Amino acid sequence: MRVGDCFDDTSSFQEEVSSIPGVPCSAPHDNEAYAVFDLTVDSYPGGDAMVELANESCVDRFESFVGRNYESSSLDVLTMFPTVESWQQNDREVVCAVYDMEANKLVGSVRGQAL
Repeated sequence: MRVGDCFDDTSSFQEEVSSIPGVPCSAPHDNEAYAVFDLTVDSYPGGDAMVELANESCVDRFESFVGRNYESSSLDVLTMFPTVESWQQNDREVVCAVYDMEANKLVGSVRGQAL
């Protein structure tokens, strides 16, 4: 996944995900990736700590992509992050995506839209 990729929700978000089919951002879609990065911590921080680390890291990157701070935005954050099993296979990647809090489809990129 790359920054700017758009995709729809799938039931697999509740479990380990290895791939997600993309959709054109010009078509209605549920999510847009706005940050993709590797964690730099030395060891797996544990379930709740991983969730917190990924969420905080994504919120920190939100405003520079969307153009509005997270607290006043109509968008929310979806995070995808390593599991303990994928960490053991050197997976360190976090994907941050935005979606509309009212569950409306997004059309076009939200980059710089200050939504």
